[in-house]
Amino acid sequence: MDDELTEEEKRIKEYGSRYRIVELLLQLLSGETFNIDEAMEHYGVKKKAIQLDLKYMRFLLDRYMPDRKIVYDPKEQVYRVENKGVVTSAEALMVLKMIIGTRTFSKDELEDVEEGILDLVSYKERSSVKTLLATTLGKYYPVKTEDNLIERIDKFANWILKHKTIEFTYNSSRKDSDPDKTFIGVPINLYFDTSFYYVMVYLLEDEDDKSNPRVFRIDRFDFPIMEKRKSYNIPFNKKVDEGEELKKTYLLRMGNDVHYKFQYWNYPQTALDKLPGSRIVETKDDGSVIIKGEIFSEGALLWIFSQGDGLKVLEPESLVREVKERLKKAVELYDN
Repeated sequence: MDDELTEEEKRIKEYGSRYRIVELLLQLLSGETFNIDEAMEHYGVKKKAIQLDLKYMRFLLDRYMPDRKIVYDPKEQVYRVENKGVVTSAEALMVLKMIIGTRTFSKDELEDVEEGILDLVSYKERSSVKTLLATTLGKYYPVKTEDNLIERIDKFANWILKHKTIEFTYNSSRKDSDPDKTFIGVPINLYFDTSFYYVMVYLLEDEDDKSNPRVFRIDRFDFPIMEKRKSYNIPFNKKVDEGEELKKTYLLRMGNDVHYKFQYWNYPQTALDKLPGSRIVETKDDGSVIIKGEIFSEGALLWIFSQGDGLKVLEPESLVREVKERLKKAVELYDN
């Protein structure tokens, strides 16, 4: 007779209530539901047996997962697990809307991130978050980047933690760059800025030691990357204070590190928000303000030109000359 049973029926017969409890509990924890009558028929037991199973499952959840509980839905006539949630629906919505707004991840990766965050929200509130995200996700268009960004971030995070040396090639946006050039260096830290993730790498062979460590965009590395066997300890004088570096970085960590002084006619908080570490040192009679700070010159130029006639560079003189030269070239494009 046993030969006529299915594999599942054999397991139910052999393990009895142990198999039943484990299967039902895993079913509930995965977000599914069950009906007592259907469970009785499936396992071939009486109602009292399922009720005892429920009692024991509730005991297990109370002991090991106190944020979850088994409840009965009288409308659907099923049992389900509800959880209090690690984060509130508002917190999940806040984080997901922010991630969507960066347009950083491919649609598939974004869906994986969404699923992971929604798992932290209570079952009861999960559907409302999905509803509020539906329109935004339906019209989501990511920036052009690699589809394996999460995998890349994970690899770089491990290399940073283990102080690993890597050998790589890189697709730079600079016209004079050599795409076949091989770099050897040690990743130091990761950061995010304006739709892209960046990694600081201390290069072991760098012609311009003043610019070392350098910043690379994670999606522009050629993969796979070769990991060297030995770890490397970066010289103390080359270790980077990430917080200080980010205060000086606006889009690009290129050019010289300059102490700037601007006269600004637009809304002052706009400058203070975009240029961390900047400060207002004087307010003029015409409503403009004098702002000082520290930034890398290429990032400074991007910011300056984005402000149109609402900004004038006062210091340093080298930055004033560079702005004049680039504005002159821009005007020539329209004169020709």
